[in-house]
Amino acid sequence: MNTPPTLLALAIGTALVAPLHAAESTDAAHDTPTTLNALQVIATPRGAAVAPTQVVGPNRYVINATDLDAMVSGNNGLSMLKNVPGASYTATDGLGLDISATSLFVRGFRMNEMGITFEGVPLNDNGFLSLTGTSVVNVGVPDGIGSITVSPGGAPVSVFSSSVNGGSLEYRLRDLQDTPSLRIKQGVGSNNTRVTTVSGQSGQLGEHGPKLLVDLQRVSADKYQGAGTQKFLRGDLKAQQDVAWGDFTVFLSDSKAAVWGYNNISFDMIRKLGWKADSFYPDYAWAYYVASPENADTSCGAYTCGELSELIPYDTGQVTRDRVASINHRFQITPALSGNVQLYNANSHTQATLTDPTVPSPNGVPFSEQVQTPHLNRLGGMFNLQFETGAHTLTTGFWQEKSKAAAKTEWYQQPLLGQGKPLKATGPFDVYGPAFQTDNASSWVTRSRQFYLHDNYAVTDTLVLGLGFKAVDFTTTGGGIGDSAERPVSGTLLAKSNFLPHVSLYWSPTERTDAFIDLVNTMNGYRVAQRGNIGYTASAWTISDQKEFDRVAGTLRPEKNWNLTVGASHRFDRLTVTGDVFYNDIRNRLLSAAIGTQFAQMNTVRLMPKMHVIGADLGITADLTDHLQFYQGIALARSYYDSDFVVGDTVYPIKGNAQPGYPQLSLVSDLSAHFGDWRFGATSTSYLRQPFTYENDIRVPTFWQVNAYTAYTLGPDSLLPGLELRLDVSNLFNRNNIGTATIAGSSFSGDYQTLQRSAPRQVMFSTSITF
Repeated sequence: MNTPPTLLALAIGTALVAPLHAAESTDAAHDTPTTLNALQVIATPRGAAVAPTQVVGPNRYVINATDLDAMVSGNNGLSMLKNVPGASYTATDGLGLDISATSLFVRGFRMNEMGITFEGVPLNDNGFLSLTGTSVVNVGVPDGIGSITVSPGGAPVSVFSSSVNGGSLEYRLRDLQDTPSLRIKQGVGSNNTRVTTVSGQSGQLGEHGPKLLVDLQRVSADKYQGAGTQKFLRGDLKAQQDVAWGDFTVFLSDSKAAVWGYNNISFDMIRKLGWKADSFYPDYAWAYYVASPENADTSCGAYTCGELSELIPYDTGQVTRDRVASINHRFQITPALSGNVQLYNANSHTQATLTDPTVPSPNGVPFSEQVQTPHLNRLGGMFNLQFETGAHTLTTGFWQEKSKAAAKTEWYQQPLLGQGKPLKATGPFDVYGPAFQTDNASSWVTRSRQFYLHDNYAVTDTLVLGLGFKAVDFTTTGGGIGDSAERPVSGTLLAKSNFLPHVSLYWSPTERTDAFIDLVNTMNGYRVAQRGNIGYTASAWTISDQKEFDRVAGTLRPEKNWNLTVGASHRFDRLTVTGDVFYNDIRNRLLSAAIGTQFAQMNTVRLMPKMHVIGADLGITADLTDHLQFYQGIALARSYYDSDFVVGDTVYPIKGNAQPGYPQLSLVSDLSAHFGDWRFGATSTSYLRQPFTYENDIRVPTFWQVNAYTAYTLGPDSLLPGLELRLDVSNLFNRNNIGTATIAGSSFSGDYQTLQRSAPRQVMFSTSITF
């Protein structure tokens, strides 16, 4: 497919950012703005073009809320990463509410392979149906996020996570203010979309009282194809009490979602059924007819009814509940010695549903409702210290977490035709009795520990040398429970290293130029997934046979990664240019190739001893006039497997191939303008050369989407000063795009039912006002 035109007919543009000279790091301040140390970089000169993300250290960027004007209210926290170097983000629904169909890659690492924290709380594995972590989609109110600190290739040693093998994302809510404020925002849009957001700050309560921040958001929408609704309620609270030696901060987050999902499709289904090959809901009678055994050989259009019943379910969806709570104490012992201690608890519960024609109900209905029910409780704490002496800034810390997880798959009876309302994809599921069948019941306990030590040494006024390491210990025990002959596998896997180094150089020879070298070694814990889990997670516990698990477990090694990044940026008077090149050396990656149907997926798991990712990012930000700014960039990344995938006597030739699901070329162009009380913007995003299978015999068609917005703010002389009126249009040209391409994993070769389309053109009108 030909490369689509980007914004302003330019065919280069990317997700890289051009980092300008970084403003002072959020970690600490320094009195001398021309001297670099561990926690500071020289401020951006006035007049330089400000890029979407800003450099704050070697291979480290910050995205601020003020730089996210193009974001649509109600969108999720991952969608904010579109301008991160080497990132690709896709979702099936317009606001990314369905976590099963939301995908983020950064430099070849999927979101569940990154270290992600929210208000300092480690979220660990961010994948769908995760059994060791919490999805950032379900934490906090995205509109309340104040900043995201991003390390695209390798995470700093100070980031705590059991899943980090790539970079890191550190989310923070807005800063607490001294004065009270209230913001109300209401959006209405396509497919009966409603987004209501209320954000308030108490300001300083009394002379010595606390400060409070509260965000609440309710999102509801109809599916853009098929039937069903998507509802999301989420909120967060942040309270801070200052004391003489520091402060105490409480953070709470709670979210509840009930989402009808979209059906997974294949290329063959697109050719024969078109783009709208969704579930049968609410036509229960037709789904009943298609799935009935006596109609298996009857024609149902492009397929026989028997074939169609295994491709399209009656309904699919998910119900999620995620809660996070933490208390953090920052303290200043001496002017040179400070630190913090934080305790947290996180709970996640999911019911992922799919009407299953391979398991009929006991009453004779040709299908039943399959419900996967993972739930997780995590309890952890961390301690950090920072000591400044001369040209050195020393930091050290320790983290420990214990998580308990359980999962199983249950099947619930559906009613006979005409004898009751069918079950809904979002429950309740026991309307016609308890589950009549249970399988793959499993439980796990994971213990995570990490220690780090790091020194930032200001060699000169313009050169900082960073030296540090971390030690990690991740142990997971568990698997199948019960006495069933089909009991899933069980066992213990340990990932441990006492020395994972991190070395960097950050050089600012002038106020307009920065350059860096960053080398980091990372290791993650073994991923946990239930047998029969529909998804891309590669886990040894999905192996079907205990003897095979025992054999494979003896050959497994924890995945480790070396990431080297070399980059630089220069700021002209009205132009900022940033570029970097990177290389990842990945050892012992566990690959999982998927076969079978979405009702009974089988995973073949093997170790890939070595693979590589090599790439480059280039970004240009230009102030074309005092009112017009343009950003353009390009991100290139190519991964290579070093050997073939061998299963018994079968050799799958994947040596030299690229990993499926990640585009090798990402293009982003952005144009924004402001004229008085008016603001305008348009963004073009393209992902090209995206392999679909391990053998790279099929590629996903080029993704190209243009989003645009216009906003007007009433002036001080109007009846409602500060009232903003805004119109957003996503997928402006209504292009048919594949959204997420590896929802149910990837096959060795050939077509597979693991795709979902992205949303057609969506329009949202919103109003907001701040008091």
